[in-house]
Order: sequence, then C-alpha cells, then structure tokens
Amino acid sequence: MARLHLGLILPNYGDALDAERLAVAAVTAEEAGLDSGWVTDHVLVPPEHASVYGTIAESLVVLGFLAGRTQTLELGVSALVVPQRNPLVALKQLTTLDFLSGGRVVTAVAAGWMEGEFATLGASFEERGRLLDEWLDAAAAVFDQMPGLVRWDGKLLLSFEGWLAPALVRPGGPELWVAGVSRATLRRAAKTGVWHPVALPPDELRPMAAELRERRPDARVVLRIGVSFAPEPHPGRDERGRHAIAGPPEWIAERLAEYADAGCNGFVVNLEHDRPGLEERIVRFVEEVRPRATTPRQ
Repeated sequence: MARLHLGLILPNYGDALDAERLAVAAVTAEEAGLDSGWVTDHVLVPPEHASVYGTIAESLVVLGFLAGRTQTLELGVSALVVPQRNPLVALKQLTTLDFLSGGRVVTAVAAGWMEGEFATLGASFEERGRLLDEWLDAAAAVFDQMPGLVRWDGKLLLSFEGWLAPALVRPGGPELWVAGVSRATLRRAAKTGVWHPVALPPDELRPMAAELRERRPDARVVLRIGVSFAPEPHPGRDERGRHAIAGPPEWIAERLAEYADAGCNGFVVNLEHDRPGLEERIVRFVEEVRPRATTPRQ
C-alpha cells in the first residue's frame, strides 16, 4: 500500500503575509517530513474579493523564492489559473522552475472561477475551459520534445513553434494535477493522472473518485482541505465558507481515514495559514495526526 501524500498550504496570501514567515513555514514543513508545500494563485482581484485575496504574493515568483530556501520539499500552486495568464509564458515559467528547483515543482491547474479577475487581466472567461484543455495537451507534447525546438499545432486556440531549453530535471516535466470539482475536471484529471478536489465532503468525493478511476484506474486523488485543531469536534469551515475539518488530533485523523476510504491518496491541508503559530501547528499535525491516519488505497 502506498502511503498518504501530505502537503501544506503555505501563507503567501492574507493580512499576515511576510516573506520570512512564508519561508519558515516551508522549511518547517520540510523538516517535519511533509511531502509538499503549496501556494495560492490570484493576480489582481476585484474589490469584493480583496478581504481574502487582495494581499497575495504572485504564486510562481513565490515558488522560485522557496526553491532557494528548501532542499527536498515539493513546491506547487493550488491552483494555477492558466487561462487568465499567457499560456506559453506559464509553460516557460514552469519549466524554468523545474530547472531551478532540481525537479521539485508540481502544480495543480484550474480553469478559474473569478470572472472579474479575468476581465481585469484581459482574458476570456468564456473560453477558459477550452484553453485549459488544449494547454494540458500542449504541455504534455512540449515536455516530450524538450530540450530544443518544440511545436504545437493546436486545433482551437494554441499554435506555436519555438526553442525551449534547458532540459527538464523531472522526467516527463513538472507534474500537473487538475483542480476543481466538476465533471470537466474529472475528464482533465484522467489525462494527467491526478485530481485535486477542494473542500469536498467524503460522501461527495467518493462517487467522483470512483468515476475518475473508471476512466483511469491508476489515477490519484489529493484533496485540499482546511484543518483546525479544537478541543471538541465541530463543523469546520474555511475562509470561503467551504467544508473543513475541526477537532482534536484523533478526530482529524479519523476524518482523513474516511477520506482515504472514499478514494483519497493524500491531502494538502490548510492549517489556518493566516493565524499566528503556524509552525507549531505543522509539527503538531505531523506528530499527532499523521501517525493515526491510515494508508490510502492503491
């Protein structure tokens, strides 16, 4: 049985944003034995979303910063909104980060949901799904062709030829996960092999994980979920009001075990990244929750 993948949401956004606090959280996660550290992606949000995402350090720049402060921790974005970016620049950035980090970059990608941000950035909200679909195919083809001249003859939105080097460090290129909770997300995850749902309760995740594995039996499921320590169990909610887990360590471990039984292969946990004491919560999670969590299904 493969062990659970355990990752951590890092504090690259929120009023408590601080460069050294961000780096210390990543180093603490690495030293505690977590597998990965994840940043959140937004660029220029409308005023109505500023209370949550207005103060944010750009995700791919942050990965470069953290690559220089860590040695073994995988570094990712949960989730990179490719369609609101220049898709070819995003490819170059990811392959450069692969090179600079020694092959430790992994990213979840998403079509995006914040229409106002697309408008601000001059990107098409209506075409976002089609662009992401083609970008995933183009990325796979480009990773196979590197280093050197790469070509993609897109049928819809992308078509290009150019030189892309240096060579990739990670075989096959940066690992691409697909974030979201829609049927289109499952279709995309069947291409890449990893589905990254956010905040789904177990009874909703189970049938979707089963549907994914009907499409691709070897697919992995790594859930992003808020986790809060509390003396007694209570209904958890994250900063956007979504499902989360809140309670004592043994309760949290039992809930993660339920998810593993529902089809999860791992978790990216948000341990209240914006509150003081994050480093202590990281250590507590590793020492008191991880040993109680069961191994996932293959």
